[in-house]
Amino acid sequence: MILYKSIPYLFLPLISLTIISAQTPLYTAYQTGFLYNTTCSTNQYFDVALLQCSPCPQNAQQSVNDPTQCDCVNNSYYYDVNQGGGSLRCILCNSAYTRSSDGFGCIASAVTCNSTTSNVVLTESDIIGNQIGTLSSSSSQPRLGGEICTTCQGATWPDVAGQRCMPCASVTPRKDNGTTISCCTANSTDDGVCLTYVTDTVTFASSYLNTFSSSVLSTFIQQHLKASFYLCRMNLNSTATMAQTRQLLTNATACQVLANIAAMQFYFDSSGYAYTYYNTYIWNPADSPAIWTISTVRPSIPFLAYPDSYYTEITSSTYNWIPATFNTNDLITFKLAKYSPTGQFIGLVDAIDTYIQLCGGGYTDGRAAFTFGTQYTKSCNIRVDALWNSSLYETAFYDPYIVFTKSGVDNMLPGSVVIKNYRTASGSLPNQGSIESAWTYHRRFFLLDRISGVTTGGQLTSVRYAKTITILNTLSDGGSYIQPPAVVVEYGELSSSDFGTGKVVQVSFQSTYRMNLDTHIRDIWIAVGVLAGIGALFAFVLTSVWQPRAGKDFIDLGTIGKLFLYICKILATVFFIVMAGVSLWWLIFFKRQDAIYLVLPTSVQQISFTVLVVVAFVLKTIDILHLIIYQAYMDIFFIDWEKPKAGNGNTVSVWRTYFAANEFHEIQTFRRINLTFQIFFVLFLLKVINLENVATAQPGVSLFPSDTDYHPGYNGILRVGIAFSMWLATALIQYVVYVIFYQRFFEDRLLNFIDLCSVSNISVFILIDRNYGYYIHGRSPHGTTDVNMKDMLINLERESNQMSGTRGLQAKANDQTFIILIDHIFRAQYDLLLQNYQEHMRTRTIKKSAENSLDVLMKSYKNLNEFLCSFIDHALPSHNYIVRDRTFIEKLLNYEFQQAIPSVLQGESRNVFLVDEDKNFSNVMFSGHENSLLIWNMATFLFIDYFAFNYVLAAIITYILNFIAVKIRLALGRKNLSTKSSVPKDFLI
Repeated sequence: MILYKSIPYLFLPLISLTIISAQTPLYTAYQTGFLYNTTCSTNQYFDVALLQCSPCPQNAQQSVNDPTQCDCVNNSYYYDVNQGGGSLRCILCNSAYTRSSDGFGCIASAVTCNSTTSNVVLTESDIIGNQIGTLSSSSSQPRLGGEICTTCQGATWPDVAGQRCMPCASVTPRKDNGTTISCCTANSTDDGVCLTYVTDTVTFASSYLNTFSSSVLSTFIQQHLKASFYLCRMNLNSTATMAQTRQLLTNATACQVLANIAAMQFYFDSSGYAYTYYNTYIWNPADSPAIWTISTVRPSIPFLAYPDSYYTEITSSTYNWIPATFNTNDLITFKLAKYSPTGQFIGLVDAIDTYIQLCGGGYTDGRAAFTFGTQYTKSCNIRVDALWNSSLYETAFYDPYIVFTKSGVDNMLPGSVVIKNYRTASGSLPNQGSIESAWTYHRRFFLLDRISGVTTGGQLTSVRYAKTITILNTLSDGGSYIQPPAVVVEYGELSSSDFGTGKVVQVSFQSTYRMNLDTHIRDIWIAVGVLAGIGALFAFVLTSVWQPRAGKDFIDLGTIGKLFLYICKILATVFFIVMAGVSLWWLIFFKRQDAIYLVLPTSVQQISFTVLVVVAFVLKTIDILHLIIYQAYMDIFFIDWEKPKAGNGNTVSVWRTYFAANEFHEIQTFRRINLTFQIFFVLFLLKVINLENVATAQPGVSLFPSDTDYHPGYNGILRVGIAFSMWLATALIQYVVYVIFYQRFFEDRLLNFIDLCSVSNISVFILIDRNYGYYIHGRSPHGTTDVNMKDMLINLERESNQMSGTRGLQAKANDQTFIILIDHIFRAQYDLLLQNYQEHMRTRTIKKSAENSLDVLMKSYKNLNEFLCSFIDHALPSHNYIVRDRTFIEKLLNYEFQQAIPSVLQGESRNVFLVDEDKNFSNVMFSGHENSLLIWNMATFLFIDYFAFNYVLAAIITYILNFIAVKIRLALGRKNLSTKSSVPKDFLI
């Protein structure tokens, strides 16, 4: 294919500074933008490189047939230079002449040819080049002559314009020293263009390779590179010979071809490559500063790379190029200047169609990619054979632009392109990294290149395609401005061995929005730091409270370990609260904004939130494991108040103790919030009511989008926010319903257990720490409960009629639950009796044949039981206690300020029973740690979903982990009850 067959029509303009002086003196288009206008006045033309109106030269106006071209105002002017666009110089013919048919001379009369033969042309010279009716002419005057109709014969053929018979390749007319017009011979042309008068001292040595993982000798590059370079450089060559009335003007189409080749070679800046020629000799030619300098305007020449200062400019505090005036559902207008491989300007197209992604899609689906604030992602699989087929996917080149409104006027600003495959001359790949300040920003990209891979003989050996495309939209200055969008492209390559194999490749396109969230991230860690600091102090307080309860007089490793566990507990809550607060903040403010000023964090910016999610889950899991172990190894004993019948000391039934122990075993994992109901109801809200759609990565809420609407992906922070709010709301409703209605009108399992103890005449003595625990007074006011049904009913009836004593520990009191503080002396005696009992238990297990083992075991059990009964009855002078109410401060802080201290001098000890109206004994069960368990369940659910984006999976795993925790607690608790309270494990069901 000959690239430059029709010079006047295919070559678009670049006008030298001597012809056009009305342009902006400094090249600042990429900073301030320019008016978005495709309709130019009659004295202007549309510059397809700058995409704006530029003035036509003197004596010229916009062409009637093509708004991208200028033409002389009438036929009285001839073309001294006409390279298309604004590269035009119109000179007035003498009064007796009009412009010739080719436009480059003046003729005395006009001739019309009446012929249907395609070989007939209207020409001003005969077959051997002699002018028809030659008149006097000089270098300062136009070519003068006449015209005749002639038929091209022999080795000649009509040129594209049908104006002359060409004995050689189509050429660009040039006047040598202003006297003659020469034509190259066929073997001296390059790409069908005569370069005799445009070549210069630049040494041209190209490798003609399309650089990538496997470079090949490209026929396209070999055919077009040299011609496009010299024709683009024509007016920049200060050494070229030119007449006073004729100038060598840059051919803009050639510049576009050169830019296309540079894009095909991924802007490889090394000797012999297109970008090197472009950057060294055209964009910044050091050898001709008088004609062209880096600061002057570049009409009709595309700029291919931004300066090194570009990143600093768009991220500086003074950046104000594009105001962000977007509301919800507003489209960001993203335009693409489209060029053919051979440099023709195809048009300015909207990117919301299929031009910017290989996956395609209709307007309704594609517009979501440019709905401001919407995180758009689309991927698809494409057959290799389809990419190989030119009828399905075209090869074209694109320059991105953003259209915006400023001061009520539409402006257009270039957007940058980041080629991930870009490689410097030294071999480094700066665009592969995540440091954007190190990136090299270019201007032109393509979706598919099946041209540069064609080698000699016309064989297609490789195809390069845009594997991933990401449009980075960045808000700055708190959302007041938007930076020029950056198109990040990563290319893949297919070889001929992939064709015909049925192989498919995955391509993806996404549009992301981001902004500087350093302030928000800093605020998150400030909140974590402040709360963690307060939590650390609180952990010290809890440890100081625990230390005397644990009977420790000094700090040891156990105290330090407990401090660490308290810190884990508090930090887990701190991280969870901050995580929940951050997610709710983003959910509310991102979803409810009308004017877009806030966008979701990027994956890198979201790392801080990820840390919150992970740490909250891990630390809370540690806390729950500590809770299970802490509860499962408490000391517990069921005190039997039943007295044996007269004359028989073995008449006390053990079933009451077994029954009370079994009931206690069952309520160890009792919770007021039913996790099964919690999970199902949360899933109902998220999946059935479709509240999950609130977490989509777009402003606004659409719970039930139609099938034709774009379904944006979910955002992890928003998913955490909506899931947390549903969990919390459901848990609060459950808790309120249970406390206000269920336990009032149906059952209160803790109160039922206390009643069972009273009916069974069983008290429960619990030491959760060495010197701290709880006491449930279950002594029956009837004295005995091991009776038949009739007597039992009579006793209950008397009690309901207040005809018997009260159930309380103290006379005329109903207080049955107490917090107990014991001293070291009592604890030592308790340990001695308990150890004696447990040793006999182990002995009985080992020596099953011992005849007196049961009697010894029963005796040790009775000793422990009688000791505790005597202690409760104040029958042990050396182990006395007092009963009092807790003060308000003690209840508020859960700390006892007046602990009894052993009086060594008097040889006695004092213990304290604090009335427990709030049933704090539930702290030895799951029900006393409802908040911790709920936070753990929520942290588990949110942790799984945050990484899996699957609420159902998160619910299943949450249920399984909770089920495991319950089973471990029951198993350990069952073993502990059997060991500490003499109840065989077989009876704990």
